[in-house]
Amino acid sequence: MAQGSHHYRQARNAFAQRQPYYRPHTSLGAAGHWIKEVGILAPIAIGQFVPDPERKWRYINFISLATALLSQGMWTMKIHKEREWAREHRLGGDGRQ
Repeated sequence: MAQGSHHYRQARNAFAQRQPYYRPHTSLGAAGHWIKEVGILAPIAIGQFVPDPERKWRYINFISLATALLSQGMWTMKIHKEREWAREHRLGGDGRQ
């Protein structure tokens, strides 16, 4: 039984260190969600409205590239802002170390 209580303590400690659901730090917000949804649903919508196979693949490739670039751009901006915030707080907020 000693092993069981040991594993229970580890699980309880791991649960206590989890990030709360109401303060997500891993997502890009609603805009990031919708950009990903457009990327996922675009092939279906384009397939329904564009009859020419060559144009259909061209549009699907364009939308895939555009949504990937937008998503990566948003992620890069998020990381940049976090690094600026950390730099300001590390330097004391007034630029001095």
